[in-house]
Amino acid sequence: MRIALKVPDADALRPDPSVEVVTPFEDTHYGTREMVVRDPDGRLWSLQAPAST
Repeated sequence: MRIALKVPDADALRPDPSVEVVTPFEDTHYGTREMVVRDPDGRLWSLQAPAST
């Protein structure tokens, strides 16, 4: 299971240098942008933002 955290603006998000970007923001087929990051403890997090217009 992975929790998706919603962020208001994908372009404004700047992950901390200690966070590894596994997959940068990409448009999805269901109308959002999604990014996957790994925290310093190795956990994967999914970040979701509104699609670009």
